[in-house]
Amino acid sequence: MKYLMGVDEGTTGCKAILFTDEGTQIASTAREYPSYYPNPGWVEQDIYEIKKAVFECIEETIVKSNVNPSDIVGISHSNQGITMVLLDENEQPVFEHTIGWQDLRYVDILPELMKEVDQKEYLKISGMQYGTYNIPVLRWLQINEKEKWSKVKRICSHQDWFLRQYGADGYYIDEGCANFLSMVRMSDNEWDERLLKYYNVTEDMLPKVVHIPGTVVGNVSEEVSKATGLPVTCKVCLGNLDANSCAIGSGADEIGTQLLIMGTAGVSIFVTDKDKLDPNGRITVRTNPGFGNWQNYIMTNTGASAFRWFRDSICSMEVATSKLMGMDPYDIITTIASHSKPGANGVTALTCIQGSHTRKKNEKARGSFFGINLGTTKADLAESILEGICFEMKDIMAMNQELSGEVTHVRLCGGVAKSPMWCQMFADILERPVELTKVSELGALGAAMCAGIGAGLYKDCEDAVKRCVKITEIYKPDNNKKNDYNDAFKVWEKYYRIAVSYTHLRAHETCADL
Repeated sequence: MKYLMGVDEGTTGCKAILFTDEGTQIASTAREYPSYYPNPGWVEQDIYEIKKAVFECIEETIVKSNVNPSDIVGISHSNQGITMVLLDENEQPVFEHTIGWQDLRYVDILPELMKEVDQKEYLKISGMQYGTYNIPVLRWLQINEKEKWSKVKRICSHQDWFLRQYGADGYYIDEGCANFLSMVRMSDNEWDERLLKYYNVTEDMLPKVVHIPGTVVGNVSEEVSKATGLPVTCKVCLGNLDANSCAIGSGADEIGTQLLIMGTAGVSIFVTDKDKLDPNGRITVRTNPGFGNWQNYIMTNTGASAFRWFRDSICSMEVATSKLMGMDPYDIITTIASHSKPGANGVTALTCIQGSHTRKKNEKARGSFFGINLGTTKADLAESILEGICFEMKDIMAMNQELSGEVTHVRLCGGVAKSPMWCQMFADILERPVELTKVSELGALGAAMCAGIGAGLYKDCEDAVKRCVKITEIYKPDNNKKNDYNDAFKVWEKYYRIAVSYTHLRAHETCADL
C-alpha cells in the first residue's frame, strides 16, 4: 500500500492528513496558530510559527498512522490566500511578520494608485480589477517601508515558500496562487510585464508558474526527513491555492458546479465553459487547474472567520464549557442558535467585518448587527451570524448565474460541512440541494491527490477524482422555511446596501448621497 500526505495550511490553523490512493483518510493532526493585529485593519502572521505547526502535524500524523514511512510516496501543499513572504538575497524573511491576505493597510492609498491604472486594460489582461486582492500592499511597503523594501529580492506565496521548505529545488507557484498575485495573464497564467509595472515588481522577483497540478519539484530533504519522519524518497509535488485544492478534492470539474468553501474566507467557485469577463469587475475569471475549463471566483474576506470572531469575542462561556465536556465549541454555539428561528427574531448580521468584496466592493466596510432589542437572546445573535454568512453566499451565487448561466448542483466544504444544522440552513437559504463528499477535509485531500499525480498513482486530476471523490450526503431544502428565509434575505439585502454605502461615505467624509 502506498500513502499520500496532504497538508492544508490555512489562515487560522493547519492539518496534515495521510490518505490511501483511494482517498481514504488514515490519520490526521491539526494545530491552530495566531494572527496579529498591530493596527486596525492590519493582519500579520509569523511564518515560522506556521512552519513549526505544519511540521509537527506531519510528524504526529505519521506516528498516529502506524504506517511504514517509506510507503509515503508523495507530499503536496494546500495554502491559504496570498499571505506573502518577502525574502532577501539569502532567502530570509525581510519583515518580522508576513502580511496576511486580509490585511487592509493599503486602502488609504488605493484611490491614488488606481489613478495610475488603465482599468479596462487590467481587467482584460488579468480577468480581475486592480485591487481585487490586497497585492497593492506591495506599493504601500515601497512608500512606507523603503529601507526594508530595498532588501526584498523575492516575493513568495505560501505555496512556493513551503514547497521550498520541504525540499523543492527552486520556487514554484501554481496557477491559483499566481492569479492571486494579480500579475498574470488570464489567457495563459504567465507573468505579464504590463501588470508587473503597476506594482513596481520585476519577473526575477517572482516564482516560476507551473501549470500542471502534481508536477514534481523535488524530493524531501534530509533535514525535513529528520524533522517530520517523511522519507527522502517522498516526492514534493506542486499543490494549489486552498480553493483550487478544494475544487480538486470535491471533484468540481463539471460545468454548472457551484462549490462553496466555507473556511476563514467564504469562497465561491462556479465552474463554467466561458471565459466571460464580469463588466463590473466583481467576479474574477480564471482557469480551473487540471480540468481544462474556467472558474468564476469570488470570495468574502470573512466567511466562517466571522463565526470564529463570534466564538472568541462573545462565547467565552461556551468555549470553556466545550473544554470541560470535550466538545467542539462550534457545536455548542450552533445548538444554541437552533433555539432561535429563521430570521433570528428580527436580528440581521452583516459579516463583512474585514471589508466587503462581493456585490458592493468596499474595503472599509465593517460588520454590524441590526434589529437588536431588549428581548434579543444569544441564540438570535448566533442564528443571525450563521444566516448572514449564508445570505452573502446566496447573493454571490446569484451573481454567478447572472454572468455565466444556471447552477446545476451545489457542493459545500470547509468546517461548515461538519455541522448538520448549518448544512441544512445552507440548503434552505439557497433553495437547492447541498451535496457533501465522503471526505470533509477537501483542501488536504486535494493536496494528497496532487501528490498522487506526482507519484504516478493517478494519470491526472480527472483520474484522481474518479478514484477519490464520492458524494455521500445530500441536504434537501425545507420548503416550510422558504418564506421566512426569503423575507430575512430581503432585509439583509437592504441593510447590506445601506451599511456598506454608509461606511464608504463616512470614510470619504461626506454624507451628500445618503
